[in-house]
Formats: sequence, structure tokens, C-alpha cells
Amino acid sequence: MFDLQLGKQKFSSFGLTHNWVKRSIFWELPYWKINLFYHNLDVMHMEKNMFENIFNTVMDVKGKTKDNIKARLDIALYCNRKNMELVYDESRVAKPKASFVLEKKAQLLVYKWLKSLRFPDGHASNISRPVNIDDYRLYGMKSHDCHVFM
Repeated sequence: MFDLQLGKQKFSSFGLTHNWVKRSIFWELPYWKINLFYHNLDVMHMEKNMFENIFNTVMDVKGKTKDNIKARLDIALYCNRKNMELVYDESRVAKPKASFVLEKKAQLLVYKWLKSLRFPDGHASNISRPVNIDDYRLYGMKSHDCHVFM
């Protein structure tokens, strides 16, 4: 049906008898070519990514949050939320604190609570191990731990 050579697609009846003219971005994943069933996605991996993105954004983890300068520029461009837009001073740009970010005291409570969690052996018994209260970070959460947390 199609031949992939040097990243280019060649269709015999391109755009005439079929509607599929684009290649999915999933083909860029290194393991996608060896999948037996392309519709089978690694749900636990996607759930872990979603958990980390949401958690790091709400906890305002430096370098891991999705609330960055580019996102704030998009808010100014596409949304009508003046309280979230960047503030330009004379020599610098300030990012106002978002309403969804927890205060440091609340973050500390969440991390202490997570550190004190105890589950039965074999379920999520190591969920308190990746918590670092001093750095306000989680290190090395497994996908099952993220699933249990969510």
C-alpha cells in the first residue's frame, strides 16, 4: 500500500481513494515499529507522565513544571486571563503566581503526608521512599506508585 523510504511516503492513489494522508506521530517512538498491535498503548506509562506533569505543576517544581514562560505567552495570546499573563518591568519579566500552585506550607504537608503513608506489603509499600522533604521533590516514582497516588 505504501513504501517508506528515507522518511517519505509514496501512495499509489494519494488523496484519491483514501483519506489517510498523514503518518501518526506515534511512529517516531522507538518501540512503535516493533509493536504487534499498534492500537495497544502503554497506559501505565501515559498515566505516569500525566501524574508527573500535574503533580510537578501544582507543586511548582523548578525545571519540571509545565507553567513556564512559553505557556504564559500562550495565555496572553489565546486566553483572556490577565492575572496569569507575564508582567514586564523595566529590566526583567515576572511571572505572577498561579492560583493552582500550592503554598510552601501546603506543599510541605503533602510531602509529609506522602512520606508517612503505609500500605500493605506488595501493594504500594515503597510509595514513601521517593519523597524528599528537604528538596520538595519526588524522585523515582514507579508507574504503579503514580497509579495508586492518582
